[in-house]
Amino acid sequence: MLSLKDILKICWLDSHICENGQHEQIKFRCQNMSELISEWLFFDSSDKLTGYLANNPNVQLITIMSGKLARQLLALISPMENLHSAYVLTIDIEKNKKALGVEPKLKEIFNDEYVLLGRLQKDLSKLFWEEGKKLTASKRDQEARVYFEEAHRLDKN
Repeated sequence: MLSLKDILKICWLDSHICENGQHEQIKFRCQNMSELISEWLFFDSSDKLTGYLANNPNVQLITIMSGKLARQLLALISPMENLHSAYVLTIDIEKNKKALGVEPKLKEIFNDEYVLLGRLQKDLSKLFWEEGKKLTASKRDQEARVYFEEAHRLDKN
């Protein structure tokens, strides 16, 4: 039986994220956030993200996206079951709050990537804690312990 670590992926969608030499520090921090994230994906177009979601129905994808791409895309992909949640990184928070309205899978809109990553880390801690509780209820205690330990580690950092 698959557990969350087998299907949890995080995608950063931004038109400049894939440019050579760009955002290397952020990418490094992302890719080293947690071993329970099965993969970090970096897409530079909305077509790549929508194609990925369409072709991977069994993943749980958390997205980080620019305000511009969120305004174009979030309402379209929000109903998809394999989209877990979305975070938006933009210069103009108020403009994007107004444009996006109430989106059930939108966690928050940020104008600082380090603050966003801090919130993502806290949310992952909660998600892993909940997964540990589910695994404990299913008598998968060894596996649950891994999630509880990772939740605790993320919460401390």
